[in-house]
Amino acid sequence: MSRSVIFTILALASALLISLLAVYLNTFGFQRSTDQAVWGAFGDYFGGILNPIFALFAFLAVLWSLHLQVKQLGQMAFDKQGEEILHVIKDIDSRLSELARTQTESFDMLQIASEAERNVKIADRPELYKKFLRHAKEPGTDVEPIIRNMSIQVESMYGFLRRHPKNQNGGLSPVIEYYVVKTARLVPMLDAVGTVSVDAIDYFKTTAKIL
Repeated sequence: MSRSVIFTILALASALLISLLAVYLNTFGFQRSTDQAVWGAFGDYFGGILNPIFALFAFLAVLWSLHLQVKQLGQMAFDKQGEEILHVIKDIDSRLSELARTQTESFDMLQIASEAERNVKIADRPELYKKFLRHAKEPGTDVEPIIRNMSIQVESMYGFLRRHPKNQNGGLSPVIEYYVVKTARLVPMLDAVGTVSVDAIDYFKTTAKIL
C-alpha cells in the first residue's frame, strides 16, 4: 500500500474522531466527571460508532490486500510467459544466424542479404544476385533448402514476437527491439524470393522502421 493511501486513511480516521468528539461536546458540554457511569456512556458512544467503522476499514484493507495479491500473481504469470517466449525467440534467432552464415558453392547468404537491402531495381543488381533469385525457389539447388528453412524461421519469429508481452507503455522491450531489427535485415532477401507472408514482411519492415 502506498504512503499516500496510508496518510489518507490516517487523516480520515483522525477527522472522524475529532468530529465525533465535537458532536459529543456540543451536545453534552465540556464538564469533567468522576462518575464511572458517565465515562461508561462516553466509551459506549465512541465504541458503538467507531467499532463498526473500523471493522469496515479492516474489511476493506483485507480486500485491498487480496487485490494486490491477485495483481501480483497476474504479473508473475505475465512475466513468466514473456520469459518463455523470449527463450523461443533466442532459439529461433540462433537458427537464423546459422542459416545466414551459410556459404554454398555459389552463394554467400550474408552477402546476398546485404545486397537485397540496397534499394535498387533488379535490372541494376549484380548477376550473382539475379542468379540467386532464379535458384532460390528451384528444387534441387543448393540454396533452395536454406531459403525454405530461413523463411520458416522468420515466420516463427514473427509469430512469437507478436505474442511477447509489451512494456507498460505499450512499446517493445529493448531486447525484443534487437531481435526485430536483426531479423528485419533478412526480410528484403526473402521478400524478393517471395517465400514469406505479406503480414510478416509488413510487420518487420514497419516495426524496424519505427525503431
